[in-house]
Amino acid sequence: MQTHSITLGLNIGSEGKVTRQMWDAFVNDTVCAMLEYCTITDAQGIYKGEIEQSKVLSVSTDSPAVIQSLQKVGQSYKKQFRQDAIMYSVTSQSVTFAWSQSLATFGLLCMH
Repeated sequence: MQTHSITLGLNIGSEGKVTRQMWDAFVNDTVCAMLEYCTITDAQGIYKGEIEQSKVLSVSTDSPAVIQSLQKVGQSYKKQFRQDAIMYSVTSQSVTFAWSQSLATFGLLCMH
């Protein structure tokens, strides 16, 4: 199994930054419509020598359809927020999903 991630910078060139309200609308309107699941992580990166707050969206899957949907989310973000680029990365790993119906809990265990 592989983890596929896109990193999305929150700067909009010289026009400002993606606000919390703009981000939440993007997640609700685009991400949730295109992906059944993903992990969203706050990050900090550097682009063209400038420190930038970012979001990383990740899915662990071998499904070409899910991977394509994640890439479409990235392209939508790039267009909507006038980004020069987004980062796409893939990490191979062994993943085991474990859940307990009686406790209504769900966990993800990663083993390297």
